[in-house]
Amino acid sequence: MSRARVLWHYAHARRRRFADRAALERWQERHLRGVLARAPHRYAAYAGTAPRTLADLPVLDKPDVLARFAGLNTRGVGLEECVTAARAAERGRDFGTTLRGLSVGLSSGTSGQQTAFLTSAAERDRWAGEVLARALPDGLLAGARVTLVLRAGGPLYESVDGGRVQFRFVDLALPVDALVAEVVAAAPTVLVAPPSVLVLLARAGVRLPLRRVLSVAEVLDPHDRRTVEAAFGLRVDQVYQAAEGFLGISCADGRLHLAEDLVVVEREPVGPPADRRFVPVVTDLFRTSQAVLRRRLGDVLVAGDACPCGDPRQVVDEVLGRADDLLWLPGGDGVPAPLFPDFVRAAVLAAPGVRDFRVVQHAAAGLTLAVEPADAFPGARDGLVAAVARAGLGPVAITPGGIEPTGPLVKLRRVRREPHVPAPAAAAGPPAGR
Repeated sequence: MSRARVLWHYAHARRRRFADRAALERWQERHLRGVLARAPHRYAAYAGTAPRTLADLPVLDKPDVLARFAGLNTRGVGLEECVTAARAAERGRDFGTTLRGLSVGLSSGTSGQQTAFLTSAAERDRWAGEVLARALPDGLLAGARVTLVLRAGGPLYESVDGGRVQFRFVDLALPVDALVAEVVAAAPTVLVAPPSVLVLLARAGVRLPLRRVLSVAEVLDPHDRRTVEAAFGLRVDQVYQAAEGFLGISCADGRLHLAEDLVVVEREPVGPPADRRFVPVVTDLFRTSQAVLRRRLGDVLVAGDACPCGDPRQVVDEVLGRADDLLWLPGGDGVPAPLFPDFVRAAVLAAPGVRDFRVVQHAAAGLTLAVEPADAFPGARDGLVAAVARAGLGPVAITPGGIEPTGPLVKLRRVRREPHVPAPAAAAGPPAGR
C-alpha cells in the first residue's frame, strides 16, 4: 500500500461534505454514469450490455455471484482458485496472499457458504483512507493507538503505522487468555472488535485508556451494547462492512450512517412501510477489480430518521442480522410468515436471569432454545411462546438445547434458521412484518 495515497484519500474524505440529500445524489449520479459505461468493457459478465441506469442491470444474489465469479472480476480469476488460496492463507495466518496482482480474502460464511473477494492496491489505499477519516475521533494529527481484534490481518496497519497513529492487529484465533493479554498490552485508545470479544473484555474487567470503541463483524445486540458500555464507560459505535466493501460507520452522534458517498444503496422493503426494515442492494462507485453492481446483501436493516449531525447519508437504526436470521413460522392461515430476530431477542432476554441464549429454527414449526443459565429456560420459553402468539403465529414446539462453543473465527449468531428450513417462495416479495 502507498502511505501517500492513503493520506490523500484520508484528507479528501475528511473534507467531503454534502449540504443536503440532493447534493449527495448528484455526487452518486456523476460517479454512477462512469461505472455503468465501463462495466460492459471491464467485466465479461456484462459484455454486450449497454446499461444507462441501474435498472438495466439484474440484481445479483450470492448464488449468482458465486456462479459468475470469474466474469465479475477483471482478471478472470475463478472462485475455486480464490477460495483455495484464501483458505490456505487463513490456515497459515498469512494475509498477504495475491492472485494475478489482486489481494484475495475470504468471507466469514455466515450465510452457509464462503466466498472470496478481490481488491487491488489502489482500492485498499482508498479503503484505508476512507475508514481512517471516519474512525479516528480526533483525526490523524491528534494521534491514536488502534487495536483491531479481527479474523484476518492485512497491509492497512503497515501503511499508516508509526508516528502519531499506531496499529496493532490481535489475531482472533488466539486463545482467550492470550487475546486479552495482547489487548491490555496494546493499551488502545481506539478498540475495534466483534461484539463477542468486546463482551469478553468487559467481563474480564480490563481497564483501557479508550476514546472510541467500534463494534464490527457481528450483529451488535442491545444487551451486549449495554454490557460493554457499562464496563468501559463509553458509547459503542459500529462499523458496517461485508465482502462487498465498507458500507457504513457511526457518526459523532453515535448513529450509523451508510457510506452513500462510496456506494449506492437501493432499498428492498421487508414488511409494511411503517416497519422501515429493508434489505440493501449495493452498487460500489469506486471498486473496479471486482464488480459490485446491484448485489443484494443478506442483511436486514432498519432505516432511521435524519441525524442531528447534519450528514444526509442514510441513518440505520439497527442492523437486525441476516435475512437468514428471520424465523418463518406458521401463520393463522397456515402460510409461513416471518418473526424478526429483534422480537425474539427481546422476548428471551426479558425472562429473569437470562445472560445469553441461542434460538435455532430446525423445522417448520420447531425451535430449539438454549439459555444461560439453564435454569432460566422455563421463563425464556414462556416469553418466546408469548411473542410468537402476539405476532399471530404458531403454535410452535420449543425444545431445550445447549449453547455449543464455537471457534473464535466463527461469527456469533444468536437467532438463525437452519438452511433446510427455507423461506417460502412468496418471500421473494416484501413479506408481512412481525
